[in-house]
Amino acid sequence: MNRLNPFFRYTITGALLFLKSLLLYPFSKLARHRLSNAYHMLSYPFFGKTYVELSYLLKNEDLQVCLSPLKSREHNVDAFELLSICALIKDNLCNTIFEIGTYDGRTTRAMAMNLSDRASKIYTLNLPPDVLDVELETSNTDVGLSKKVVSGDRFIGTPEECKIVQLWGDSAVFDFFPYYKKMDLVFIDGAHSKEYVKSDTQNAMNLIKTEGGFIVWHDAHLYGVVQYLSELIKTNNGPVYFIKGTSLAFARVINGHFTEI
Repeated sequence: MNRLNPFFRYTITGALLFLKSLLLYPFSKLARHRLSNAYHMLSYPFFGKTYVELSYLLKNEDLQVCLSPLKSREHNVDAFELLSICALIKDNLCNTIFEIGTYDGRTTRAMAMNLSDRASKIYTLNLPPDVLDVELETSNTDVGLSKKVVSGDRFIGTPEECKIVQLWGDSAVFDFFPYYKKMDLVFIDGAHSKEYVKSDTQNAMNLIKTEGGFIVWHDAHLYGVVQYLSELIKTNNGPVYFIKGTSLAFARVINGHFTEI
């Protein structure tokens, strides 16, 4: 079994565990836990050795983060995802961040609270609300989000606004060149089609500092994001990590290549 592809190895293990639990002790608390875990193993597309607890990705034993605002809206990351993103930023002492997909700015503000010094900046790119057509194929929902809220509404007028630079454009044709090799972290939460996630990831690779940085994807197991990441994992030598209890994927990039954390 060790020679099998890791995904199939975990799938087979999960199926056997599911059947054993169902046949031997279907009504116990332990059985319910095992059945739930087995179901998750079978249904989650990235279950395996890189499906990890947030703590696995953190170095600082006494890490403290700031979170605000906790209250989420539709299409926001959830509270634990917000905590995870901020923890990764604070733990890795990130100074410069590029966010693709501002939406209402809730995540932007929380990230700004955890930057490592006063001179730090977040550059956040959003589609202008008057845009009707975009460069690559994606859903009407993705395009329509720019009209549902005021971009950056939840950081405008806050103490964190001075650390945030709002940018406008379609990420498929936006000129990222002025920001190349300047970012500690890129957060990808724009259009969710496979074509856009691929384009955004390729741009993120150019944005990360040569000496190293990180990429975080939202909705990693959904929509076109899962399609793109599945292909990326097959062709990439370095690991992509998936944080348990979230829809986040996380990768370290050094000199344009994915590497171990």
